[in-house]
Amino acid sequence: MSQGDSTLLLKPALLLAGTVFAAIILVFALNGVLAYLGTGAVGPAGPQAGGAGGAGAADAAATPQGSGASGGGGGTAADDGSVRKLPGDWSGSKWYNEDLREQEFKYKDPKAGTEVQFQPKKMNNSTLPENEKRAELIREGRSLFANTSEEMPEHVGNDLSCANCHGGGDLPTTTGMVGQDIDMIPLVGTAAGYPEWTGRTERMRDMRQRIMGCFLRSMNAPGSEEGVPEYTSREIQAMESYMVWLNKGTPSERVPYWRHIEKPEGDEKVPVPEVNPVRGAELYLENCASCHGADGQGIEGQYPPLWGEGSFNDGAGMGRMYTSAGFIREAMPYGAGHTFSNWEDVHDVAGFMNAHKRPHLPRQPKDWAVSGAPDEGIYYNRVQQRHGYDMNPMTKKLMMAGIPIDDTELEEGMIPEDTSKYDKPLRDAEVDGSWETTWIRTYENVGNESASNTTASNQSALEPQAAVSSAMQDGESAKNRADATG
Repeated sequence: MSQGDSTLLLKPALLLAGTVFAAIILVFALNGVLAYLGTGAVGPAGPQAGGAGGAGAADAAATPQGSGASGGGGGTAADDGSVRKLPGDWSGSKWYNEDLREQEFKYKDPKAGTEVQFQPKKMNNSTLPENEKRAELIREGRSLFANTSEEMPEHVGNDLSCANCHGGGDLPTTTGMVGQDIDMIPLVGTAAGYPEWTGRTERMRDMRQRIMGCFLRSMNAPGSEEGVPEYTSREIQAMESYMVWLNKGTPSERVPYWRHIEKPEGDEKVPVPEVNPVRGAELYLENCASCHGADGQGIEGQYPPLWGEGSFNDGAGMGRMYTSAGFIREAMPYGAGHTFSNWEDVHDVAGFMNAHKRPHLPRQPKDWAVSGAPDEGIYYNRVQQRHGYDMNPMTKKLMMAGIPIDDTELEEGMIPEDTSKYDKPLRDAEVDGSWETTWIRTYENVGNESASNTTASNQSALEPQAAVSSAMQDGESAKNRADATG
Protein backbone atom coordinates (compact mmCIF):
# COMPACT_ATOMS: atom_id res chain seq x y z
CA MET A 1 0.00 0.00 0.00
CA SER A 2 1.33 3.47 -0.85
CA GLN A 3 2.06 6.20 1.67
CA GLY A 4 -0.82 8.24 0.32
CA ASP A 5 -3.27 5.46 0.87
CA SER A 6 -2.11 5.08 4.51
CA THR A 7 -2.61 8.75 5.16
CA LEU A 8 -6.14 8.61 3.74
CA LEU A 9 -7.09 5.73 6.12
CA LEU A 10 -5.46 7.28 9.19
CA LYS A 11 -7.58 10.40 9.22
CA PRO A 12 -10.97 8.59 9.48
CA ALA A 13 -9.53 6.25 12.13
CA LEU A 14 -8.34 9.16 14.25
CA LEU A 15 -11.68 10.89 13.80
CA LEU A 16 -13.56 7.77 14.96
CA ALA A 17 -11.28 7.28 17.98
CA GLY A 18 -11.67 10.91 18.95
CA THR A 19 -15.46 10.67 18.73
CA VAL A 20 -15.55 7.55 20.95
CA PHE A 21 -13.23 9.16 23.49
CA ALA A 22 -15.36 12.30 23.57
CA ALA A 23 -18.51 10.20 24.08
CA ILE A 24 -16.93 8.37 27.05
CA ILE A 25 -15.89 11.68 28.61
CA LEU A 26 -19.44 13.00 28.09
CA VAL A 27 -21.00 9.94 29.79
CA PHE A 28 -18.70 10.23 32.81
CA ALA A 29 -19.44 13.92 33.08
CA LEU A 30 -23.19 13.34 32.84
CA ASN A 31 -23.07 10.60 35.50
CA GLY A 32 -21.18 12.93 37.79
CA VAL A 33 -23.87 15.60 37.43
CA LEU A 34 -26.66 13.06 37.99
CA ALA A 35 -24.93 11.60 41.04
CA TYR A 36 -24.57 15.12 42.47
CA LEU A 37 -28.29 15.69 41.94
CA GLY A 38 -29.15 12.33 43.55
CA THR A 39 -30.52 10.79 40.34
CA GLY A 40 -29.81 7.21 39.19
CA ALA A 41 -26.92 6.63 36.78
CA VAL A 42 -27.23 6.26 33.00
CA GLY A 43 -25.62 3.58 30.92
CA PRO A 44 -25.28 -0.15 31.65
CA ALA A 45 -25.38 0.33 35.44
CA GLY A 46 -28.45 2.53 35.33
CA PRO A 47 -32.13 1.65 35.81
CA GLN A 48 -33.26 -1.35 33.80
CA ALA A 49 -35.52 -0.89 30.85
CA GLY A 50 -39.20 -0.97 31.68
CA GLY A 51 -38.47 -0.67 35.42
CA ALA A 52 -39.19 2.85 36.53
CA GLY A 53 -37.91 2.95 40.05
CA GLY A 54 -36.10 -0.40 39.59
CA ALA A 55 -32.85 -1.01 41.44
CA GLY A 56 -29.53 -0.53 39.68
CA ALA A 57 -26.62 -2.95 40.05
CA ALA A 58 -25.22 -1.20 43.13
CA ASP A 59 -28.65 -0.90 44.76
CA ALA A 60 -29.45 -4.53 44.03
CA ALA A 61 -26.32 -5.60 45.85
CA ALA A 62 -27.12 -3.43 48.87
CA THR A 63 -30.89 -4.06 49.13
CA PRO A 64 -32.04 -7.34 50.71
CA GLN A 65 -33.85 -9.59 48.27
CA GLY A 66 -37.58 -9.21 48.53
CA SER A 67 -37.30 -6.17 50.77
CA GLY A 68 -39.86 -4.36 48.67
CA ALA A 69 -38.00 -1.05 48.98
CA SER A 70 -39.46 1.35 46.52
CA GLY A 71 -39.30 4.96 45.57
CA GLY A 72 -40.95 7.11 42.98
CA GLY A 73 -39.40 8.52 39.84
CA GLY A 74 -36.24 6.48 39.33
CA GLY A 75 -35.54 5.19 42.86
CA THR A 76 -33.81 7.86 44.96
CA ALA A 77 -30.76 6.49 46.80
CA ALA A 78 -29.67 7.34 50.30
CA ASP A 79 -26.87 9.81 50.96
CA ASP A 80 -24.24 7.11 50.59
CA GLY A 81 -25.62 6.17 47.16
CA SER A 82 -26.19 2.51 48.00
CA VAL A 83 -29.09 2.08 50.45
CA ARG A 84 -32.57 3.22 49.62
CA LYS A 85 -34.37 5.55 52.02
CA LEU A 86 -37.66 4.45 53.52
CA PRO A 87 -40.48 6.91 54.24
CA GLY A 88 -39.68 9.17 57.17
CA ASP A 89 -43.24 9.22 58.54
CA TRP A 90 -45.00 6.10 59.80
CA SER A 91 -48.66 6.01 60.75
CA GLY A 92 -49.36 5.16 64.38
CA SER A 93 -52.55 4.04 66.08
CA LYS A 94 -55.62 6.07 65.25
CA TRP A 95 -58.68 6.30 67.46
CA TYR A 96 -62.06 5.91 65.87
CA ASN A 97 -64.34 8.63 67.24
CA GLU A 98 -61.79 10.02 69.66
CA ASP A 99 -64.22 12.78 70.60
CA LEU A 100 -66.42 10.15 72.27
CA ARG A 101 -63.71 9.37 74.80
CA GLU A 102 -64.71 12.26 77.06
CA GLN A 103 -65.03 11.91 80.79
CA GLU A 104 -68.81 11.85 80.59
CA PHE A 105 -68.33 8.34 79.17
CA LYS A 106 -70.94 8.74 76.47
CA TYR A 107 -68.80 6.46 74.33
CA LYS A 108 -70.19 3.49 76.29
CA ASP A 109 -73.26 3.79 74.09
CA PRO A 110 -72.76 1.05 71.45
CA LYS A 111 -74.48 3.18 68.79
CA ALA A 112 -72.69 6.42 69.55
CA GLY A 113 -69.95 6.13 66.94
CA THR A 114 -70.25 7.74 63.52
CA GLU A 115 -67.24 5.94 62.00
CA VAL A 116 -67.44 2.61 63.82
CA GLN A 117 -70.24 1.24 65.98
CA PHE A 118 -70.04 -1.54 68.55
CA GLN A 119 -71.52 -4.60 66.90
CA PRO A 120 -71.25 -7.93 68.75
CA LYS A 121 -71.11 -10.92 66.43
CA LYS A 122 -72.74 -14.29 66.74
CA MET A 123 -70.78 -17.49 66.58
CA ASN A 124 -72.08 -19.64 63.76
CA ASN A 125 -71.01 -21.13 60.43
CA SER A 126 -71.24 -17.77 58.69
CA THR A 127 -68.78 -16.08 61.07
CA LEU A 128 -66.42 -18.96 61.85
CA PRO A 129 -63.61 -19.99 59.46
CA GLU A 130 -64.36 -22.74 56.97
CA ASN A 131 -61.38 -24.71 58.25
CA GLU A 132 -62.85 -26.86 61.00
CA LYS A 133 -59.60 -27.01 62.98
CA ARG A 134 -59.49 -23.22 63.20
CA ALA A 135 -63.19 -23.01 64.06
CA GLU A 136 -62.73 -25.60 66.80
CA LEU A 137 -59.87 -23.60 68.31
CA ILE A 138 -61.99 -20.42 68.37
CA ARG A 139 -64.88 -22.19 70.07
CA GLU A 140 -62.49 -23.63 72.64
CA GLY A 141 -61.00 -20.19 73.27
CA ARG A 142 -64.45 -18.76 73.92
CA SER A 143 -65.11 -21.46 76.51
CA LEU A 144 -61.79 -20.81 78.25
CA PHE A 145 -62.46 -17.08 78.49
CA ALA A 146 -65.92 -17.74 79.88
CA ASN A 147 -65.02 -20.30 82.55
CA THR A 148 -61.29 -19.91 83.10
CA SER A 149 -60.97 -21.07 86.71
CA GLU A 150 -63.16 -24.13 86.08
CA GLU A 151 -61.58 -25.22 82.81
CA MET A 152 -57.95 -24.40 83.67
CA PRO A 153 -57.71 -24.93 87.45
CA GLU A 154 -54.10 -26.09 87.12
CA HIS A 155 -53.19 -22.60 85.84
CA VAL A 156 -55.58 -20.41 87.88
CA GLY A 157 -54.76 -19.70 91.51
CA ASN A 158 -57.98 -17.90 92.48
CA ASP A 159 -61.73 -17.94 91.85
CA LEU A 160 -61.77 -15.60 88.84
CA SER A 161 -62.48 -16.00 85.14
CA CYS A 162 -61.75 -13.65 82.27
CA ALA A 163 -65.49 -12.94 82.01
CA ASN A 164 -65.41 -11.22 85.42
CA CYS A 165 -63.73 -8.19 83.83
CA HIS A 166 -64.62 -8.64 80.16
CA GLY A 167 -68.26 -9.65 80.60
CA GLY A 168 -70.39 -12.32 79.03
CA GLY A 169 -69.68 -16.00 79.25
CA ASP A 170 -71.74 -18.31 81.42
CA LEU A 171 -72.10 -15.95 84.37
CA PRO A 172 -75.82 -15.39 85.06
CA THR A 173 -75.13 -11.77 85.95
CA THR A 174 -73.53 -10.73 82.67
CA THR A 175 -74.88 -10.50 79.16
CA GLY A 176 -73.77 -11.62 75.72
CA MET A 177 -70.78 -13.61 74.52
CA VAL A 178 -67.60 -13.22 76.55
CA GLY A 179 -65.63 -10.12 75.59
CA GLN A 180 -68.57 -8.49 73.82
CA ASP A 181 -70.22 -6.69 76.74
CA ILE A 182 -69.67 -2.96 76.21
CA ASP A 183 -70.61 -2.26 79.85
CA MET A 184 -67.48 -4.09 81.00
CA ILE A 185 -64.05 -4.19 79.26
CA PRO A 186 -64.88 -5.46 75.77
CA LEU A 187 -62.27 -7.37 73.78
CA VAL A 188 -63.73 -6.50 70.38
CA GLY A 189 -60.97 -4.82 68.38
CA THR A 190 -58.27 -5.50 70.98
CA ALA A 191 -56.18 -7.74 68.72
CA ALA A 192 -55.59 -4.86 66.28
CA GLY A 193 -53.29 -3.20 68.80
CA TYR A 194 -50.73 -6.00 69.10
CA PRO A 195 -47.82 -6.31 69.35
CA GLU A 196 -47.50 -3.44 71.82
CA TRP A 197 -44.93 -1.99 74.19
CA THR A 198 -45.38 -2.54 77.91
CA GLY A 199 -43.46 -0.35 80.31
CA ARG A 200 -44.15 -2.69 83.19
CA THR A 201 -41.67 -5.29 81.91
CA GLU A 202 -39.86 -2.94 79.48
CA ARG A 203 -40.39 -4.95 76.28
CA MET A 204 -42.66 -5.57 73.34
CA ARG A 205 -45.30 -8.21 73.84
CA ASP A 206 -47.57 -10.05 71.45
CA MET A 207 -51.12 -11.11 72.18
CA ARG A 208 -50.20 -14.51 73.63
CA GLN A 209 -47.79 -12.84 76.05
CA ARG A 210 -50.54 -10.43 77.05
CA ILE A 211 -52.87 -13.34 77.85
CA MET A 212 -50.09 -15.04 79.80
CA GLY A 213 -49.59 -11.82 81.73
CA CYS A 214 -53.24 -11.91 82.77
CA PHE A 215 -52.75 -15.44 84.08
CA LEU A 216 -49.66 -14.33 85.98
CA ARG A 217 -51.41 -11.40 87.63
CA SER A 218 -55.20 -11.26 87.44
CA MET A 219 -55.63 -15.06 87.55
CA ASN A 220 -52.85 -15.41 90.14
CA ALA A 221 -51.25 -18.36 88.34
CA PRO A 222 -48.32 -18.47 90.82
CA GLY A 223 -50.79 -19.91 93.32
CA SER A 224 -51.85 -22.71 90.97
CA GLU A 225 -50.44 -26.20 90.54
CA GLU A 226 -48.67 -25.59 87.21
CA GLY A 227 -48.34 -21.80 87.02
CA VAL A 228 -48.67 -19.78 83.82
CA PRO A 229 -49.63 -21.88 80.77
CA GLU A 230 -46.93 -22.36 78.15
CA TYR A 231 -46.62 -19.92 75.24
CA THR A 232 -47.15 -22.77 72.77
CA SER A 233 -49.91 -24.52 74.73
CA ARG A 234 -53.20 -25.26 73.03
CA GLU A 235 -55.04 -23.17 75.62
CA ILE A 236 -53.07 -20.01 74.86
CA GLN A 237 -53.42 -20.62 71.12
CA ALA A 238 -57.17 -21.09 71.54
CA MET A 239 -57.59 -17.88 73.54
CA GLU A 240 -55.51 -15.97 71.00
CA SER A 241 -57.64 -17.40 68.17
CA TYR A 242 -60.82 -16.25 69.90
CA MET A 243 -59.48 -12.71 70.31
CA VAL A 244 -58.43 -12.60 66.65
CA TRP A 245 -61.93 -13.78 65.68
CA LEU A 246 -63.46 -11.03 67.83
CA ASN A 247 -61.22 -8.55 66.04
CA LYS A 248 -62.39 -9.37 62.51
CA GLY A 249 -63.58 -6.16 60.89
CA THR A 250 -61.29 -3.87 62.88
CA PRO A 251 -58.41 -2.48 60.79
CA SER A 252 -54.88 -3.01 62.03
CA GLU A 253 -53.52 -0.19 64.21
CA ARG A 254 -56.97 1.37 64.47
CA VAL A 255 -58.38 1.62 67.98
CA PRO A 256 -62.17 1.67 68.54
CA TYR A 257 -63.55 4.20 70.99
CA TRP A 258 -64.66 1.58 73.53
CA ARG A 259 -61.21 0.05 74.03
CA HIS A 260 -59.28 0.55 77.29
CA ILE A 261 -60.42 1.83 80.65
CA GLU A 262 -60.79 5.60 80.69
CA LYS A 263 -58.84 6.77 83.72
CA PRO A 264 -59.16 10.15 85.47
CA GLU A 265 -57.03 12.89 83.97
CA GLY A 266 -55.68 16.22 85.15
CA ASP A 267 -57.74 17.75 87.95
CA GLU A 268 -59.96 14.65 88.03
CA LYS A 269 -57.13 12.72 89.66
CA VAL A 270 -57.26 12.77 93.43
CA PRO A 271 -53.63 12.65 94.67
CA VAL A 272 -53.07 9.20 96.15
CA PRO A 273 -52.27 10.42 99.71
CA GLU A 274 -55.59 12.32 99.76
CA VAL A 275 -57.81 9.37 98.77
CA ASN A 276 -60.12 8.44 101.66
CA PRO A 277 -60.67 4.66 101.91
CA VAL A 278 -62.56 5.07 105.19
CA ARG A 279 -65.23 7.09 103.40
CA GLY A 280 -64.89 4.49 100.65
CA ALA A 281 -65.98 1.84 103.17
CA GLU A 282 -69.30 3.69 103.57
CA LEU A 283 -69.79 3.90 99.81
CA TYR A 284 -68.89 0.24 99.46
CA LEU A 285 -71.59 -0.85 101.89
CA GLU A 286 -74.14 1.32 100.07
CA ASN A 287 -73.30 0.38 96.49
CA CYS A 288 -71.17 -2.77 96.29
CA ALA A 289 -71.73 -5.11 99.24
CA SER A 290 -75.04 -6.47 97.92
CA CYS A 291 -73.11 -8.20 95.11
CA HIS A 292 -69.57 -8.60 96.37
CA GLY A 293 -70.44 -9.15 100.02
CA ALA A 294 -69.59 -7.22 103.18
CA ASP A 295 -66.51 -9.42 103.34
CA GLY A 296 -65.53 -8.70 99.72
CA GLN A 297 -65.66 -12.37 98.76
CA GLY A 298 -68.49 -12.12 96.24
CA ILE A 299 -71.12 -14.74 95.44
CA GLU A 300 -69.82 -17.98 93.97
CA GLY A 301 -70.75 -18.37 90.31
CA GLN A 302 -72.10 -14.84 90.08
CA TYR A 303 -69.90 -12.05 91.49
CA PRO A 304 -66.11 -12.25 91.95
CA PRO A 305 -64.14 -11.72 95.17
CA LEU A 306 -62.44 -8.31 95.33
CA TRP A 307 -59.68 -9.18 97.78
CA GLY A 308 -58.36 -12.14 99.71
CA GLU A 309 -57.21 -15.61 98.60
CA GLY A 310 -59.67 -15.86 95.72
CA SER A 311 -58.88 -12.50 94.09
CA PHE A 312 -56.18 -10.98 91.87
CA ASN A 313 -52.67 -10.54 93.23
CA ASP A 314 -50.84 -7.31 94.05
CA GLY A 315 -49.18 -7.14 90.61
CA ALA A 316 -52.48 -6.98 88.70
CA GLY A 317 -53.64 -3.87 86.88
CA MET A 318 -56.83 -3.67 88.91
CA GLY A 319 -54.68 -3.18 92.01
CA ARG A 320 -53.70 0.29 90.78
CA MET A 321 -55.66 3.27 92.04
CA TYR A 322 -56.65 5.09 88.85
CA THR A 323 -57.17 1.91 86.84
CA SER A 324 -59.64 0.47 89.33
CA ALA A 325 -61.31 3.87 89.79
CA GLY A 326 -61.87 4.09 86.04
CA PHE A 327 -63.36 0.61 85.91
CA ILE A 328 -65.67 1.30 88.87
CA ARG A 329 -66.95 4.48 87.26
CA GLU A 330 -67.54 2.86 83.89
CA ALA A 331 -68.90 -0.53 84.85
CA MET A 332 -70.06 -0.67 88.48
CA PRO A 333 -72.55 -1.51 89.82
CA TYR A 334 -72.98 -3.93 86.95
CA GLY A 335 -75.69 -2.79 84.57
CA ALA A 336 -75.85 0.62 86.24
CA GLY A 337 -72.47 2.18 85.51
CA HIS A 338 -71.93 5.88 86.27
CA THR A 339 -73.97 5.52 89.45
CA PHE A 340 -71.24 7.28 91.42
CA SER A 341 -71.66 11.00 91.08
CA ASN A 342 -68.03 12.10 90.85
CA TRP A 343 -64.42 11.01 90.61
CA GLU A 344 -63.86 11.48 94.35
CA ASP A 345 -66.41 8.75 95.10
CA VAL A 346 -64.84 6.17 92.81
CA HIS A 347 -61.35 7.02 94.07
CA ASP A 348 -62.47 6.37 97.64
CA VAL A 349 -64.13 3.05 96.74
CA ALA A 350 -61.04 2.00 94.77
CA GLY A 351 -58.89 2.97 97.75
CA PHE A 352 -61.02 0.87 100.09
CA MET A 353 -60.91 -2.18 97.79
CA ASN A 354 -57.14 -1.93 97.36
CA ALA A 355 -56.39 -1.44 101.03
CA HIS A 356 -56.99 -5.13 101.66
CA LYS A 357 -54.80 -8.20 101.80
CA ARG A 358 -54.26 -10.17 98.62
CA PRO A 359 -51.72 -12.67 97.24
CA HIS A 360 -48.28 -11.19 96.65
CA LEU A 361 -46.62 -11.68 93.25
CA PRO A 362 -42.92 -12.58 93.77
CA ARG A 363 -41.72 -10.69 90.67
CA GLN A 364 -43.76 -7.60 91.55
CA PRO A 365 -40.72 -5.56 92.74
CA LYS A 366 -39.17 -6.02 89.28
CA ASP A 367 -42.06 -4.27 87.50
CA TRP A 368 -41.13 -0.92 85.91
CA ALA A 369 -37.49 -1.68 86.68
CA VAL A 370 -36.26 1.33 84.68
CA SER A 371 -38.93 4.01 85.09
CA GLY A 372 -40.37 3.06 88.46
CA ALA A 373 -44.01 2.10 89.09
CA PRO A 374 -46.58 4.88 88.53
CA ASP A 375 -48.05 6.79 91.47
CA GLU A 376 -51.27 4.75 91.29
CA GLY A 377 -49.38 1.51 92.13
CA ILE A 378 -50.16 1.61 95.85
CA TYR A 379 -49.10 -2.00 96.48
CA TYR A 380 -45.55 -1.26 95.24
CA ASN A 381 -42.96 -0.48 97.91
CA ARG A 382 -41.10 2.12 95.84
CA VAL A 383 -44.38 3.97 95.23
CA GLN A 384 -45.22 3.86 98.93
CA GLN A 385 -41.83 5.37 99.72
CA ARG A 386 -42.30 8.00 97.01
CA HIS A 387 -45.54 9.05 98.72
CA GLY A 388 -43.79 9.16 102.09
CA TYR A 389 -45.07 5.86 103.54
CA ASP A 390 -43.54 2.55 104.57
CA MET A 391 -46.70 0.63 103.62
CA ASN A 392 -49.79 0.85 101.42
CA PRO A 393 -51.26 4.29 102.34
CA MET A 394 -54.84 2.99 101.97
CA THR A 395 -54.11 0.07 104.28
CA LYS A 396 -52.63 2.43 106.86
CA LYS A 397 -55.76 4.60 106.92
CA LEU A 398 -58.09 1.60 107.40
CA MET A 399 -55.88 0.30 110.21
CA MET A 400 -55.98 3.73 111.87
CA ALA A 401 -59.78 3.66 111.68
CA GLY A 402 -60.00 0.11 113.05
CA ILE A 403 -61.51 -1.27 109.84
CA PRO A 404 -60.41 -4.84 109.00
CA ILE A 405 -58.14 -5.36 105.98
CA ASP A 406 -58.77 -9.11 105.68
CA ASP A 407 -62.00 -10.92 104.71
CA THR A 408 -63.77 -10.06 107.97
CA GLU A 409 -67.28 -8.78 107.26
CA LEU A 410 -67.51 -5.00 107.27
CA GLU A 411 -70.20 -3.61 109.56
CA GLU A 412 -71.52 -0.08 109.59
CA GLY A 413 -70.59 0.30 113.24
CA MET A 414 -66.91 -0.20 112.38
CA ILE A 415 -66.81 3.01 110.35
CA PRO A 416 -66.07 6.23 112.32
CA GLU A 417 -68.83 8.84 112.29
CA ASP A 418 -66.40 11.50 111.08
CA THR A 419 -64.41 10.26 108.11
CA SER A 420 -63.12 13.66 106.99
CA LYS A 421 -59.77 13.37 108.81
CA TYR A 422 -58.80 10.56 106.42
CA ASP A 423 -58.79 12.96 103.47
CA LYS A 424 -55.34 14.00 104.66
CA PRO A 425 -52.09 12.11 103.98
CA LEU A 426 -51.56 11.12 107.66
CA ARG A 427 -47.99 10.05 106.94
CA ASP A 428 -46.77 10.60 110.51
CA ALA A 429 -49.44 8.48 112.21
CA GLU A 430 -48.13 5.32 113.86
CA VAL A 431 -49.50 1.88 112.97
CA ASP A 432 -47.94 -1.54 113.29
CA GLY A 433 -47.30 -2.50 109.67
CA SER A 434 -44.98 -2.55 106.66
CA TRP A 435 -45.31 -3.05 102.91
CA GLU A 436 -45.68 -6.79 103.64
CA THR A 437 -48.80 -6.16 105.71
CA THR A 438 -51.04 -6.76 102.69
CA TRP A 439 -49.34 -10.04 101.69
CA ILE A 440 -51.42 -13.16 102.15
CA ARG A 441 -48.62 -15.40 100.92
CA THR A 442 -45.80 -15.59 98.42
CA TYR A 443 -45.10 -18.46 96.08
CA GLU A 444 -41.91 -20.45 95.74
CA ASN A 445 -41.21 -23.53 93.64
CA VAL A 446 -44.34 -23.31 91.53
CA GLY A 447 -44.76 -24.18 87.81
CA ASN A 448 -42.65 -23.26 84.81
CA GLU A 449 -39.24 -23.95 86.37
CA SER A 450 -37.47 -24.36 83.02
CA ALA A 451 -36.30 -20.79 82.51
CA SER A 452 -33.23 -19.47 84.24
CA ASN A 453 -33.71 -16.84 86.91
CA THR A 454 -33.31 -13.40 85.37
CA THR A 455 -33.73 -9.79 86.29
CA ALA A 456 -36.21 -7.44 84.69
CA SER A 457 -33.41 -5.68 82.83
CA ASN A 458 -33.02 -8.52 80.35
CA GLN A 459 -36.60 -9.71 80.12
CA SER A 460 -36.91 -8.54 76.52
CA ALA A 461 -34.06 -10.81 75.43
CA LEU A 462 -35.80 -14.00 76.60
CA GLU A 463 -37.94 -16.36 74.58
CA PRO A 464 -41.66 -15.50 74.91
CA GLN A 465 -42.45 -18.17 77.47
CA ALA A 466 -39.29 -17.59 79.50
CA ALA A 467 -40.01 -13.86 79.62
CA VAL A 468 -43.16 -14.54 81.61
CA SER A 469 -42.38 -17.77 83.41
CA SER A 470 -39.13 -16.43 84.87
CA ALA A 471 -41.36 -14.29 87.07
CA MET A 472 -42.07 -17.32 89.21
CA GLN A 473 -38.66 -18.83 89.72
CA ASP A 474 -37.50 -19.86 93.14
CA GLY A 475 -34.32 -18.71 94.81
CA GLU A 476 -35.44 -15.17 95.62
CA SER A 477 -34.93 -14.66 99.32
CA ALA A 478 -36.84 -12.08 101.29
CA LYS A 479 -33.68 -9.98 101.36
CA ASN A 480 -33.32 -10.10 97.59
CA ARG A 481 -36.93 -9.03 97.17
CA ALA A 482 -36.36 -6.10 99.51
CA ASP A 483 -33.21 -5.08 97.65
CA ALA A 484 -35.04 -5.24 94.30
CA THR A 485 -37.49 -2.57 95.40
CA GLY A 486 -34.84 0.13 95.28
